[in-house]
Parts: sequence; structure tokens; C-alpha cells
Amino acid sequence: MILKVIAEHNSGHFFECQDKGKLSIERLFGSGVESMKHCSNCGKELKDEAKFCPNCGQSVLVSNEHDEQADVKSNKQQASTDQKYVISKSHDLDEVATPRVTQKQKNNSKQSLIIAVIVAAVIILGGFSFVKKRVVVSRDQLASNITKAVQNQDGKLFLKQFSKDDQNLKFSDIGSKSVVKDIHNHSRDSLSDVGRIITDGQRVSGTEVKYHFSVESKKVLGMFTSYYLTTRRTPVRVLDYTGSGGPVTIKLRDADNQRVTKQLLNSGFFPGKYNFNVTLGDTQGNYWIWAAGDGETIDLTLTSDD
Repeated sequence: MILKVIAEHNSGHFFECQDKGKLSIERLFGSGVESMKHCSNCGKELKDEAKFCPNCGQSVLVSNEHDEQADVKSNKQQASTDQKYVISKSHDLDEVATPRVTQKQKNNSKQSLIIAVIVAAVIILGGFSFVKKRVVVSRDQLASNITKAVQNQDGKLFLKQFSKDDQNLKFSDIGSKSVVKDIHNHSRDSLSDVGRIITDGQRVSGTEVKYHFSVESKKVLGMFTSYYLTTRRTPVRVLDYTGSGGPVTIKLRDADNQRVTKQLLNSGFFPGKYNFNVTLGDTQGNYWIWAAGDGETIDLTLTSDD
């Protein structure tokens, strides 16, 4: 604590404290500090043993009593001031340590929360709407897509109505194209009804073969039911009646003469017509099969007469 002497008054010297105001030496160090006595009436300096003022005759006893009363009153006032100062400082610190939140700030916070909730709700609803329109296919929508694919002879759109496994089957695009062409050209039912007929589990009449399609469903996001078509693969068994005993090479003419492996023949084809070029030794011929999607094996019979 740094002290600075600023004044002298009567019997006490006062000091200025950097954070507490003025304190007397008597309050800091006790009453042992010596000081000159003065007459309370005229201010004349008095000797310590003087009982009367040599200037005005004022009794020193009365002067001392007056000085003591003044000191007591001054000390009480100073103590009161110190107490008020401490209380004021404490109150100021409380205000700094605990800032108050205004009503305007509370309202702004509520508004921000409401806006955040609204934005989240819009995003969620928008996501559900997108899924429902672009991913989920109702039974009526499935029928409509099938009808549209047949009317436009759109093999790609027709194939999209099937399960992913059926779509990923090798050469399924070729089979799908032949199916819509067959239904379009040979159906005895109205083309506008073929979608409903297939989704109802019935067979379209008048086609080259009776196609077997089934309607399945799945849950999307655990909330929406989506419908799609499934079918069964048609395996192909090659029967060689030529008697040559040589290796057989089969190529699919509809796919730029891509070679058809024995594994693919055994695993089966998507419904539809497939045209093959078969080479057996020195003999070459054209063959075809028409898969119906019923899972039955088709025999591809090779003869020397072909």
C-alpha cells in the first residue's frame, strides 16, 4: 500500500491510500505519534505542559477535550465512509461478474431457435417429398410406367420397373426390348390396359409366349411402400445332335456377336427373344430362344440339318 502525506490538521496527520481514501496515523499506527498542541480558540502553538493559552487565555483542557471530540467524530465519519466504499466496490464487482441478460436478448434467442426448428422441418419434409416422388413407386405408378413403356416400345423404361438383380442380369436390356415389342405388336388386350393387367398378376394375351411377371413391394425409410416387378431366369441347355463332337461356340447376334459363356447359359436369361450364332467345328448356324420368365430350362438343339 502506497501512502502519501497530504496535510496536517490539529492533532493528527492524514494520509491518502490508493484505494481507501484518507486514514489518520493514529488509526494506522496507534496514538504513539507526537504532535504539537494548538489552542482551539486562536490556533496558537502550545507547550505540552501548558494549561492555558498565553495568547488568549483559553483553557488547554477545554481545547484538548474539544480536539478529542473532534477526533472521535472524524474517526466515526471516516469509518462510515470506508464501509460505504467497500460496499460500493463489492456491488460493482457483482455487477461485472454477473452480467444481466436483457429481455431483448432473450427474445432474439427464442426467435433464432424458432427459425432453426422451421429450417430443419423444411429440410426434413423436402427430403421426404423427394424420396416419395423419385424413389417410391406406388402400384398405380408401376402400372402406368409399364403401359407407357409398351406403348412407346421403350425397353429401358420397362426394365427399370424390375428389381436391381433382374436389371443387372447380363443381356437383360436385349430381352426387355424384345418383350415390349412383342406386347406392342401382338397383344389382343388394349395397350392402355397392359400395365394394370401385369400388376394384377395376369398374363397379356396374344403374345408369342406367356410372360411371367410378379409384383413385389419393399419399405423405403421404413415409412413408404414401393412396388416393382420380378421374374425368373430361363436357363439354356445345349443339345448337340450333329455328331461332330467338336467344341461349340455361341455368340449373341443382338449384342454385336458377344460370346455367350456356358456359365451364363446355365444361370439363365431375362424374359425375351435372343438370337444366337452357333459354331460347331466347321458348321455354323443361327438359332433363337424365347424366354418366358417361368424358370423352365430351354433346350437349344443343334442338328446337322440347320
